[in-house]
Amino acid sequence: MLFNSLDYFAFLGLTLAGYWALRFGGPERDDGPRVRATWLRLGFGFLASCAFYMAWNWRYIALILFSTALDFGVGLALGRARSPGARRAWLGVSLAGNLGLLGAFKYFNFFGEAARDVLSIAGVTIEPPVLDVLLPVGISFYTFQTLSYTIDVYRGRLRPVRNPIEFAFYVTFFAQLVAGPIVRASEMLPQLRRAPWLDRARVSDALFLIAVGLFKKIVLADFVSVNLVDRVFADPAAFTAPETLVGLYAFTLQIYADFSGYTDIARGSARLFGIELPENFDRPYQATSVAEFWRRWHMTLSTWLRDYLYFPLGGSKGSELRTYFNLWLTMFLIGLWHGASWTFVIYGNLQALAVLWNRYLVRARAAPADEDAYVLARPWNRLVDRLRGGRDRDPRALTAFKIVLTLQFVVLSRILFRATDLDNAAAVGGRLFSGTWSLAQVAPSLWGVLLGGFVLHYLPRSWLEATRARFVGLPAWGQGVVLALVGAVLAVFVTAEAVPYIYFQF
Repeated sequence: MLFNSLDYFAFLGLTLAGYWALRFGGPERDDGPRVRATWLRLGFGFLASCAFYMAWNWRYIALILFSTALDFGVGLALGRARSPGARRAWLGVSLAGNLGLLGAFKYFNFFGEAARDVLSIAGVTIEPPVLDVLLPVGISFYTFQTLSYTIDVYRGRLRPVRNPIEFAFYVTFFAQLVAGPIVRASEMLPQLRRAPWLDRARVSDALFLIAVGLFKKIVLADFVSVNLVDRVFADPAAFTAPETLVGLYAFTLQIYADFSGYTDIARGSARLFGIELPENFDRPYQATSVAEFWRRWHMTLSTWLRDYLYFPLGGSKGSELRTYFNLWLTMFLIGLWHGASWTFVIYGNLQALAVLWNRYLVRARAAPADEDAYVLARPWNRLVDRLRGGRDRDPRALTAFKIVLTLQFVVLSRILFRATDLDNAAAVGGRLFSGTWSLAQVAPSLWGVLLGGFVLHYLPRSWLEATRARFVGLPAWGQGVVLALVGAVLAVFVTAEAVPYIYFQF
Protein backbone atom coordinates (compact mmCIF):
# COMPACT_ATOMS: atom_id res chain seq x y z
CA MET A 1 0.00 0.00 0.00
CA LEU A 2 2.00 2.93 -1.34
CA PHE A 3 1.65 6.39 0.15
CA ASN A 4 1.14 7.75 -3.37
CA SER A 5 -1.98 5.67 -3.99
CA LEU A 6 -5.70 6.13 -3.42
CA ASP A 7 -5.72 2.90 -1.40
CA TYR A 8 -3.48 4.51 1.19
CA PHE A 9 -5.67 7.57 1.64
CA ALA A 10 -8.77 5.40 1.97
CA PHE A 11 -6.93 3.39 4.64
CA LEU A 12 -5.75 6.60 6.33
CA GLY A 13 -9.28 8.02 6.47
CA LEU A 14 -10.79 4.86 7.94
CA THR A 15 -8.00 4.48 10.49
CA LEU A 16 -8.29 8.11 11.58
CA ALA A 17 -12.04 7.72 12.06
CA GLY A 18 -11.62 4.64 14.25
CA TYR A 19 -8.69 6.05 16.20
CA TRP A 20 -10.37 9.32 17.14
CA ALA A 21 -13.69 7.61 17.85
CA LEU A 22 -11.92 5.68 20.62
CA ARG A 23 -10.41 8.79 22.21
CA PHE A 24 -12.16 9.99 25.38
CA GLY A 25 -11.77 13.68 26.17
CA GLY A 26 -9.59 15.07 28.94
CA PRO A 27 -6.23 14.00 30.34
CA GLU A 28 -5.68 10.28 30.76
CA ARG A 29 -5.44 9.06 34.35
CA ASP A 30 -5.27 5.70 36.04
CA ASP A 31 -9.01 5.29 36.27
CA GLY A 32 -11.13 2.74 34.45
CA PRO A 33 -12.70 4.62 31.49
CA ARG A 34 -9.56 6.55 30.61
CA VAL A 35 -7.31 3.47 30.74
CA ARG A 36 -9.76 1.45 28.68
CA ALA A 37 -9.88 4.27 26.13
CA THR A 38 -6.09 4.23 25.86
CA TRP A 39 -5.94 0.47 25.41
CA LEU A 40 -8.72 0.49 22.85
CA ARG A 41 -7.26 3.41 20.88
CA LEU A 42 -3.71 2.08 20.78
CA GLY A 43 -4.93 -1.46 20.22
CA PHE A 44 -6.96 -0.30 17.24
CA GLY A 45 -3.94 1.56 15.88
CA PHE A 46 -1.78 -1.54 16.34
CA LEU A 47 -4.23 -3.78 14.48
CA ALA A 48 -4.61 -1.22 11.68
CA SER A 49 -0.81 -1.02 11.35
CA CYS A 50 -0.58 -4.81 11.17
CA ALA A 51 -3.19 -4.78 8.39
CA PHE A 52 -1.20 -2.08 6.59
CA TYR A 53 1.96 -4.18 6.70
CA MET A 54 0.16 -7.39 5.75
CA ALA A 55 -0.99 -5.69 2.56
CA TRP A 56 2.65 -6.08 1.41
CA ASN A 57 3.15 -9.70 2.49
CA TRP A 58 1.03 -11.18 5.25
CA ARG A 59 3.61 -13.84 6.13
CA TYR A 60 6.21 -11.35 7.35
CA ILE A 61 3.99 -9.86 10.03
CA ALA A 62 5.34 -12.68 12.21
CA LEU A 63 8.81 -11.08 12.08
CA ILE A 64 7.55 -7.75 13.41
CA LEU A 65 5.52 -9.45 16.11
CA PHE A 66 8.60 -11.49 17.09
CA SER A 67 10.78 -8.37 17.36
CA THR A 68 8.04 -6.62 19.33
CA ALA A 69 7.59 -9.50 21.79
CA LEU A 70 11.35 -10.04 22.10
CA ASP A 71 12.22 -6.48 22.98
CA PHE A 72 9.17 -5.96 25.19
CA GLY A 73 10.22 -9.01 27.19
CA VAL A 74 13.89 -8.01 27.25
CA GLY A 75 12.91 -4.55 28.49
CA LEU A 76 10.97 -6.05 31.40
CA ALA A 77 13.86 -8.42 32.18
CA LEU A 78 16.34 -5.52 32.16
CA GLY A 79 14.09 -3.68 34.58
CA ARG A 80 14.23 -6.62 37.00
CA ALA A 81 17.91 -7.54 36.54
CA ARG A 82 20.31 -6.14 39.10
CA SER A 83 23.73 -7.60 38.30
CA PRO A 84 25.74 -6.12 35.39
CA GLY A 85 26.28 -9.61 34.01
CA ALA A 86 22.57 -10.35 33.84
CA ARG A 87 21.87 -7.01 32.19
CA ARG A 88 24.57 -7.61 29.58
CA ALA A 89 23.14 -11.08 28.94
CA TRP A 90 19.65 -9.73 28.33
CA LEU A 91 21.00 -7.02 26.04
CA GLY A 92 22.86 -9.76 24.17
CA VAL A 93 19.56 -11.62 23.70
CA SER A 94 18.04 -8.54 22.06
CA LEU A 95 21.07 -7.90 19.87
CA ALA A 96 21.31 -11.54 18.80
CA GLY A 97 17.60 -11.84 18.06
CA ASN A 98 17.21 -8.62 16.11
CA LEU A 99 20.53 -8.59 14.28
CA GLY A 100 20.21 -12.33 13.69
CA LEU A 101 16.93 -11.81 11.83
CA LEU A 102 18.33 -8.85 9.92
CA GLY A 103 21.47 -10.78 9.01
CA ALA A 104 19.57 -13.87 7.91
CA PHE A 105 17.11 -12.10 5.63
CA LYS A 106 19.28 -9.27 4.35
CA TYR A 107 22.92 -10.42 4.44
CA PHE A 108 22.99 -14.23 4.51
CA ASN A 109 23.19 -14.70 0.74
CA PHE A 110 25.64 -11.82 0.26
CA PHE A 111 28.12 -13.07 2.85
CA GLY A 112 27.92 -16.55 1.34
CA GLU A 113 28.62 -15.16 -2.13
CA ALA A 114 31.43 -12.98 -0.75
CA ALA A 115 33.06 -16.01 0.89
CA ARG A 116 32.79 -17.91 -2.39
CA ASP A 117 34.39 -15.05 -4.34
CA VAL A 118 37.26 -14.63 -1.87
CA LEU A 119 37.99 -18.35 -1.67
CA SER A 120 37.92 -18.67 -5.44
CA ILE A 121 40.93 -16.34 -5.60
CA ALA A 122 42.84 -18.91 -3.54
CA GLY A 123 41.65 -21.70 -5.83
CA VAL A 124 39.03 -23.05 -3.43
CA THR A 125 35.59 -23.71 -4.88
CA ILE A 126 32.50 -23.74 -2.68
CA GLU A 127 28.79 -23.46 -3.28
CA PRO A 128 27.27 -21.61 -0.32
CA PRO A 129 23.65 -22.27 0.65
CA VAL A 130 21.11 -19.77 -0.64
CA LEU A 131 18.16 -18.43 1.34
CA ASP A 132 15.45 -18.07 -1.28
CA VAL A 133 13.17 -15.50 0.39
CA LEU A 134 12.08 -11.95 -0.30
CA LEU A 135 13.56 -9.19 1.85
CA PRO A 136 10.86 -8.14 4.34
CA VAL A 137 9.83 -4.54 3.72
CA GLY A 138 11.15 -2.15 6.37
CA ILE A 139 13.17 -4.74 8.32
CA SER A 140 16.18 -2.42 8.62
CA PHE A 141 13.99 0.35 10.01
CA TYR A 142 11.98 -1.48 12.65
CA THR A 143 15.02 -3.53 13.73
CA PHE A 144 16.98 -0.38 14.57
CA GLN A 145 13.90 1.11 16.19
CA THR A 146 13.37 -1.74 18.64
CA LEU A 147 17.10 -2.03 19.32
CA SER A 148 17.24 1.62 20.36
CA TYR A 149 14.62 0.84 23.01
CA THR A 150 16.48 -2.07 24.61
CA ILE A 151 19.82 -0.25 24.48
CA ASP A 152 18.31 2.83 26.16
CA VAL A 153 16.70 0.64 28.86
CA TYR A 154 20.03 -1.12 29.36
CA ARG A 155 21.79 2.24 29.76
CA GLY A 156 19.21 3.37 32.29
CA ARG A 157 18.00 6.23 30.11
CA LEU A 158 14.53 4.78 29.70
CA ARG A 159 12.18 2.89 31.97
CA PRO A 160 10.81 -0.42 30.68
CA VAL A 161 7.37 -0.24 29.09
CA ARG A 162 4.83 -2.33 30.97
CA ASN A 163 1.90 -1.87 28.63
CA PRO A 164 2.30 -4.37 25.73
CA ILE A 165 -0.24 -2.57 23.56
CA GLU A 166 1.58 0.72 23.98
CA PHE A 167 4.89 -0.86 22.98
CA ALA A 168 3.34 -2.75 20.06
CA PHE A 169 1.82 0.48 18.72
CA TYR A 170 5.20 2.22 18.98
CA VAL A 171 6.96 -0.51 16.98
CA THR A 172 4.33 -1.04 14.29
CA PHE A 173 2.87 2.46 13.76
CA PHE A 174 2.22 2.36 10.03
CA ALA A 175 3.25 5.92 9.17
CA GLN A 176 6.95 5.18 9.74
CA LEU A 177 6.95 1.38 9.70
CA VAL A 178 8.36 0.57 6.27
CA ALA A 179 10.74 3.45 5.51
CA GLY A 180 11.23 5.50 8.64
CA PRO A 181 12.05 7.90 10.03
CA ILE A 182 13.66 5.71 12.70
CA VAL A 183 11.81 6.82 15.83
CA ARG A 184 13.25 6.19 19.27
CA ALA A 185 11.06 5.10 22.14
CA SER A 186 12.05 8.20 24.11
CA GLU A 187 10.56 10.32 21.32
CA MET A 188 7.24 8.52 20.81
CA LEU A 189 6.25 6.79 24.06
CA PRO A 190 5.69 10.03 26.03
CA GLN A 191 3.33 11.15 23.28
CA LEU A 192 1.31 7.93 23.54
CA ARG A 193 0.85 8.44 27.28
CA ARG A 194 -0.89 11.77 26.76
CA ALA A 195 -4.38 12.21 25.47
CA PRO A 196 -4.04 12.97 21.74
CA TRP A 197 -5.36 16.26 20.49
CA LEU A 198 -5.88 18.08 17.23
CA ASP A 199 -6.69 21.63 16.32
CA ARG A 200 -7.18 23.44 13.05
CA ALA A 201 -3.56 24.57 12.78
CA ARG A 202 -2.23 21.07 13.34
CA VAL A 203 -4.54 19.57 10.73
CA SER A 204 -3.53 22.30 8.28
CA ASP A 205 0.15 21.60 8.95
CA ALA A 206 -0.44 17.90 8.34
CA LEU A 207 -2.24 18.50 5.05
CA PHE A 208 0.55 20.85 3.91
CA LEU A 209 3.20 18.21 4.67
CA ILE A 210 1.25 15.51 2.82
CA ALA A 211 0.76 17.77 -0.21
CA VAL A 212 4.47 18.67 -0.30
CA GLY A 213 5.39 15.00 0.02
CA LEU A 214 3.12 13.97 -2.84
CA PHE A 215 4.50 16.78 -5.01
CA LYS A 216 8.06 15.62 -4.36
CA LYS A 217 7.21 12.00 -5.06
CA ILE A 218 5.00 12.31 -8.15
CA VAL A 219 6.15 15.50 -9.87
CA LEU A 220 9.87 15.28 -9.12
CA ALA A 221 10.94 11.74 -8.23
CA ASP A 222 8.67 9.58 -10.37
CA PHE A 223 8.80 11.86 -13.41
CA VAL A 224 12.60 11.92 -13.70
CA SER A 225 12.78 8.22 -12.84
CA VAL A 226 10.43 7.06 -15.59
CA ASN A 227 11.62 9.53 -18.22
CA LEU A 228 15.38 9.22 -17.81
CA VAL A 229 16.97 7.55 -14.76
CA ASP A 230 15.56 4.06 -15.22
CA ARG A 231 16.39 4.13 -18.92
CA VAL A 232 20.00 5.23 -18.36
CA PHE A 233 20.72 2.45 -15.89
CA ALA A 234 18.79 -0.17 -17.90
CA ASP A 235 20.76 0.47 -21.11
CA PRO A 236 23.77 2.76 -20.57
CA ALA A 237 25.09 2.18 -24.10
CA ALA A 238 22.01 3.91 -25.55
CA PHE A 239 22.95 7.27 -23.99
CA THR A 240 25.68 9.81 -24.65
CA ALA A 241 28.11 11.12 -22.04
CA PRO A 242 26.17 14.34 -21.25
CA GLU A 243 22.85 12.45 -21.22
CA THR A 244 24.32 10.00 -18.73
CA LEU A 245 25.56 12.87 -16.57
CA VAL A 246 22.13 14.48 -16.64
CA GLY A 247 20.72 11.09 -15.68
CA LEU A 248 22.97 11.03 -12.62
CA TYR A 249 21.80 14.49 -11.57
CA ALA A 250 18.25 13.32 -12.17
CA PHE A 251 18.80 10.34 -9.86
CA THR A 252 20.27 12.66 -7.25
CA LEU A 253 17.06 14.68 -7.37
CA GLN A 254 14.93 11.54 -7.54
CA ILE A 255 16.30 9.84 -4.45
CA TYR A 256 16.01 12.99 -2.36
CA ALA A 257 12.49 13.83 -3.55
CA ASP A 258 11.45 10.17 -3.19
CA PHE A 259 12.72 9.62 0.35
CA SER A 260 12.06 13.06 1.77
CA GLY A 261 8.64 13.03 0.11
CA TYR A 262 7.85 9.75 1.87
CA THR A 263 9.00 11.26 5.16
CA ASP A 264 6.82 14.33 4.64
CA ILE A 265 3.75 12.15 4.07
CA ALA A 266 4.68 9.98 7.06
CA ARG A 267 5.06 13.02 9.31
CA GLY A 268 1.86 14.58 8.01
CA SER A 269 -0.08 11.34 8.50
CA ALA A 270 1.28 10.91 12.03
CA ARG A 271 0.38 14.49 12.89
CA LEU A 272 -3.26 13.70 12.07
CA PHE A 273 -3.07 11.12 14.88
CA GLY A 274 -1.63 13.72 17.25
CA ILE A 275 1.89 12.23 16.95
CA GLU A 276 5.03 14.13 16.00
CA LEU A 277 7.74 12.27 14.10
CA PRO A 278 11.31 13.62 13.78
CA GLU A 279 12.57 15.30 10.65
CA ASN A 280 14.81 13.18 8.46
CA PHE A 281 16.30 15.72 6.02
CA ASP A 282 17.80 19.18 6.29
CA ARG A 283 18.48 20.39 2.73
CA PRO A 284 21.32 17.83 2.25
CA TYR A 285 22.51 19.22 -1.10
CA GLN A 286 23.38 22.48 0.62
CA ALA A 287 26.11 20.68 2.59
CA THR A 288 29.65 22.03 2.29
CA SER A 289 31.32 18.67 2.99
CA VAL A 290 30.47 14.98 2.84
CA ALA A 291 30.52 14.85 6.64
CA GLU A 292 27.93 17.62 6.76
CA PHE A 293 25.93 15.89 4.02
CA TRP A 294 25.49 12.83 6.24
CA ARG A 295 24.44 15.06 9.12
CA ARG A 296 21.67 16.39 6.86
CA TRP A 297 20.70 13.19 4.99
CA HIS A 298 18.59 10.44 6.62
CA MET A 299 19.32 12.09 9.94
CA THR A 300 17.57 9.48 12.08
CA LEU A 301 19.91 6.78 10.72
CA SER A 302 23.03 8.94 11.03
CA THR A 303 22.25 9.95 14.61
CA TRP A 304 21.32 6.34 15.47
CA LEU A 305 24.72 5.08 14.37
CA ARG A 306 26.40 8.05 16.06
CA ASP A 307 24.74 7.38 19.43
CA TYR A 308 24.73 3.58 19.40
CA LEU A 309 27.97 2.83 17.53
CA TYR A 310 30.32 5.78 17.06
CA PHE A 311 30.14 7.14 20.62
CA PRO A 312 30.33 3.69 22.31
CA LEU A 313 33.45 2.99 20.23
CA GLY A 314 35.00 6.09 21.74
CA GLY A 315 34.05 8.70 19.16
CA SER A 316 36.85 11.22 18.80
CA LYS A 317 38.08 10.93 22.40
CA GLY A 318 40.88 8.46 21.68
CA SER A 319 43.90 8.67 19.46
CA GLU A 320 43.64 10.18 16.01
CA LEU A 321 44.07 6.74 14.45
CA ARG A 322 41.26 5.33 16.61
CA THR A 323 39.02 8.24 15.66
CA TYR A 324 39.63 7.54 11.98
CA PHE A 325 38.75 3.90 12.54
CA ASN A 326 35.54 4.80 14.37
CA LEU A 327 34.53 7.14 11.56
CA TRP A 328 35.38 4.57 8.90
CA LEU A 329 33.39 1.79 10.57
CA THR A 330 30.35 4.03 11.06
CA MET A 331 30.33 5.21 7.45
CA PHE A 332 31.03 1.71 6.13
CA LEU A 333 28.03 0.38 8.04
CA ILE A 334 25.87 3.20 6.69
CA GLY A 335 26.72 1.93 3.23
CA LEU A 336 26.12 -1.72 4.14
CA TRP A 337 22.84 -0.82 5.88
CA HIS A 338 21.54 0.32 2.51
CA GLY A 339 22.11 -2.98 0.77
CA ALA A 340 23.87 -6.34 0.77
CA SER A 341 26.00 -6.10 -2.38
CA TRP A 342 29.50 -5.17 -3.47
CA THR A 343 28.20 -1.88 -4.85
CA PHE A 344 27.17 -0.80 -1.35
CA VAL A 345 30.40 -2.10 0.17
CA ILE A 346 32.36 0.18 -2.17
CA TYR A 347 29.84 3.00 -1.74
CA GLY A 348 30.21 2.89 2.05
CA ASN A 349 34.00 2.91 1.80
CA LEU A 350 33.93 5.88 -0.57
CA GLN A 351 31.76 7.83 1.86
CA ALA A 352 34.11 6.85 4.69
CA LEU A 353 37.21 8.02 2.80
CA ALA A 354 35.52 11.34 2.01
CA VAL A 355 34.59 11.87 5.68
CA LEU A 356 38.13 10.98 6.81
CA TRP A 357 39.61 13.35 4.24
CA ASN A 358 37.29 16.10 5.47
CA ARG A 359 38.47 15.57 9.05
CA TYR A 360 42.09 15.64 7.90
CA LEU A 361 41.55 18.95 6.08
CA VAL A 362 39.74 20.53 9.03
CA ARG A 363 42.55 19.58 11.41
CA ALA A 364 45.17 20.71 8.93
CA ARG A 365 43.50 24.10 8.77
CA ALA A 366 43.93 24.52 12.52
CA ALA A 367 47.49 23.13 12.60
CA PRO A 368 50.68 25.17 12.08
CA ALA A 369 51.39 25.70 8.39
CA ASP A 370 54.70 23.83 8.55
CA GLU A 371 53.43 20.71 10.39
CA ASP A 372 54.63 17.75 8.31
CA ALA A 373 51.63 15.53 9.15
CA TYR A 374 49.38 17.75 7.07
CA VAL A 375 51.57 18.30 4.03
CA LEU A 376 48.89 16.82 1.72
CA ALA A 377 46.47 19.57 2.74
CA ARG A 378 48.72 22.50 1.80
CA PRO A 379 47.48 22.88 -1.81
CA TRP A 380 43.89 22.80 -0.53
CA ASN A 381 44.63 25.41 2.14
CA ARG A 382 46.19 27.71 -0.44
CA LEU A 383 43.09 27.39 -2.62
CA VAL A 384 40.83 28.08 0.36
CA ASP A 385 42.81 31.19 1.26
CA ARG A 386 42.55 32.44 -2.30
CA LEU A 387 38.78 31.93 -2.39
CA ARG A 388 38.37 33.54 1.00
CA GLY A 389 40.48 36.51 0.07
CA GLY A 390 42.63 35.89 3.16
CA ARG A 391 42.44 33.76 6.30
CA ASP A 392 40.23 36.25 8.12
CA ARG A 393 37.51 36.30 5.47
CA ASP A 394 34.87 33.80 4.47
CA PRO A 395 33.24 34.95 1.23
CA ARG A 396 30.23 33.34 -0.36
CA ALA A 397 32.46 32.14 -3.20
CA LEU A 398 34.17 29.64 -0.90
CA THR A 399 30.86 28.35 0.48
CA ALA A 400 29.46 27.95 -3.03
CA PHE A 401 32.65 26.17 -4.14
CA LYS A 402 32.38 23.68 -1.26
CA ILE A 403 28.68 23.04 -1.95
CA VAL A 404 29.32 22.41 -5.64
CA LEU A 405 32.31 20.16 -4.91
CA THR A 406 30.37 18.12 -2.35
CA LEU A 407 27.41 17.77 -4.70
CA GLN A 408 29.64 16.42 -7.48
CA PHE A 409 30.99 13.74 -5.16
CA VAL A 410 27.47 12.80 -4.09
CA VAL A 411 26.26 12.64 -7.70
CA LEU A 412 29.12 10.49 -8.97
CA SER A 413 29.27 8.15 -5.98
CA ARG A 414 25.57 7.41 -6.38
CA ILE A 415 26.33 5.45 -9.53
CA LEU A 416 27.10 2.66 -7.07
CA PHE A 417 23.93 3.37 -5.09
CA ARG A 418 21.63 3.01 -8.11
CA ALA A 419 23.47 0.37 -10.15
CA THR A 420 22.18 -3.21 -10.03
CA ASP A 421 25.72 -4.61 -9.77
CA LEU A 422 29.36 -3.69 -10.39
CA ASP A 423 29.10 -4.38 -14.13
CA ASN A 424 26.15 -2.02 -14.40
CA ALA A 425 28.04 0.61 -12.39
CA ALA A 426 31.08 0.27 -14.66
CA ALA A 427 28.89 0.57 -17.76
CA VAL A 428 27.22 3.75 -16.52
CA GLY A 429 30.51 5.26 -15.32
CA GLY A 430 32.18 4.38 -18.60
CA ARG A 431 29.57 6.28 -20.61
CA LEU A 432 30.70 9.50 -18.94
CA PHE A 433 33.93 9.26 -20.92
CA SER A 434 32.66 8.00 -24.26
CA GLY A 435 30.05 8.66 -26.92
CA THR A 436 28.91 11.84 -28.58
CA TRP A 437 27.91 15.09 -26.90
CA SER A 438 24.25 15.05 -27.83
CA LEU A 439 21.44 15.83 -25.38
CA ALA A 440 18.65 14.82 -27.74
CA GLN A 441 17.13 12.29 -25.32
CA VAL A 442 16.63 14.84 -22.55
CA ALA A 443 13.18 16.29 -23.17
CA PRO A 444 12.40 19.97 -22.45
CA SER A 445 9.86 18.93 -19.80
CA LEU A 446 12.59 16.95 -18.04
CA TRP A 447 14.87 19.99 -18.02
CA GLY A 448 12.06 21.99 -16.46
CA VAL A 449 11.44 19.46 -13.68
CA LEU A 450 15.18 19.05 -12.97
CA LEU A 451 15.87 22.77 -12.79
CA GLY A 452 12.71 23.43 -10.80
CA GLY A 453 13.52 20.65 -8.34
CA PHE A 454 17.04 21.87 -7.64
CA VAL A 455 15.94 25.51 -7.43
CA LEU A 456 13.32 24.58 -4.83
CA HIS A 457 15.95 22.66 -2.87
CA TYR A 458 18.30 25.65 -2.71
CA LEU A 459 15.68 28.21 -1.77
CA PRO A 460 16.00 29.44 1.83
CA ARG A 461 14.12 27.37 4.39
CA SER A 462 12.37 30.54 5.52
CA TRP A 463 10.55 30.67 2.17
CA LEU A 464 9.04 27.22 2.73
CA GLU A 465 8.08 28.15 6.29
CA ALA A 466 6.43 31.34 5.03
CA THR A 467 4.47 29.34 2.44
CA ARG A 468 3.38 26.89 5.13
CA ALA A 469 2.28 29.74 7.40
CA ARG A 470 0.24 31.29 4.59
CA PHE A 471 -1.46 27.96 3.87
CA VAL A 472 -2.27 27.40 7.54
CA GLY A 473 -3.69 30.92 7.75
CA LEU A 474 -6.11 30.41 4.86
CA PRO A 475 -9.76 29.70 5.57
CA ALA A 476 -10.93 26.14 5.02
CA TRP A 477 -12.30 26.88 1.54
CA GLY A 478 -8.99 28.51 0.57
CA GLN A 479 -7.04 25.48 1.70
CA GLY A 480 -9.43 23.30 -0.27
CA VAL A 481 -8.77 25.34 -3.43
CA VAL A 482 -5.00 25.07 -2.96
CA LEU A 483 -5.17 21.31 -2.38
CA ALA A 484 -7.40 20.92 -5.44
CA LEU A 485 -4.84 22.80 -7.56
CA VAL A 486 -2.06 20.58 -6.20
CA GLY A 487 -4.18 17.55 -7.04
CA ALA A 488 -4.62 18.80 -10.60
CA VAL A 489 -0.85 19.17 -11.00
CA LEU A 490 -0.30 15.68 -9.59
CA ALA A 491 -2.87 14.28 -12.04
CA VAL A 492 -0.87 15.70 -14.95
CA PHE A 493 2.41 14.12 -13.80
CA VAL A 494 1.19 10.86 -12.27
CA THR A 495 2.48 7.69 -13.94
CA ALA A 496 0.24 4.85 -15.13
CA GLU A 497 1.23 2.77 -12.10
CA ALA A 498 2.35 4.00 -8.69
CA VAL A 499 6.15 3.85 -8.47
CA PRO A 500 7.44 2.16 -5.27
CA TYR A 501 9.59 4.18 -2.91
CA ILE A 502 13.33 3.54 -3.29
CA TYR A 503 13.98 3.02 0.42
CA PHE A 504 11.39 0.24 0.66
CA GLN A 505 14.12 -2.12 -0.57
CA PHE A 506 16.24 -1.39 2.50
